[in-house]
Amino acid sequence: MTRDALQRVVAYGGALLLSVALLQRFYGRGGPYFRRPRTIVDHVDVVKHPTRDALILIPEVEPLLPRGVEVTCFRPKNGHAWSDSDNYLTAVGLLPHQFVLPPFTAASELRGEQVTEYVIAIGEPFEHPSYTPVAGFSSGWLYKRR
Repeated sequence: MTRDALQRVVAYGGALLLSVALLQRFYGRGGPYFRRPRTIVDHVDVVKHPTRDALILIPEVEPLLPRGVEVTCFRPKNGHAWSDSDNYLTAVGLLPHQFVLPPFTAASELRGEQVTEYVIAIGEPFEHPSYTPVAGFSSGWLYKRR
């Protein structure tokens, strides 16, 4: 076997191995491969990204929020607010016309005027006596202070 033939075999063999590895990675991350993803975090890992639902829900909720209102956003844990910085910071970036406050502003121990005016609850319902649901969506709810 000549040197040129050996180089060609190594190059084609390496290209074939890299192609198989790429196909395995695509298959592991799930399709569709040739369609525009719904969010920027689709297909970044084999598990669902923690901010994916917020990236879908917040643009749906935003038309219902008046300009300049106070709002917080989080994924409730056992129906209550907790320190969910992933979804809170996603809301900060996606709601430039509202005042986005941290999730503790809708804590269970706060009542009446102490809580923020709107809550975007991602994934599961939010339970707080000072709030009433305004709208439900496929990936969460919008609540308003009573």
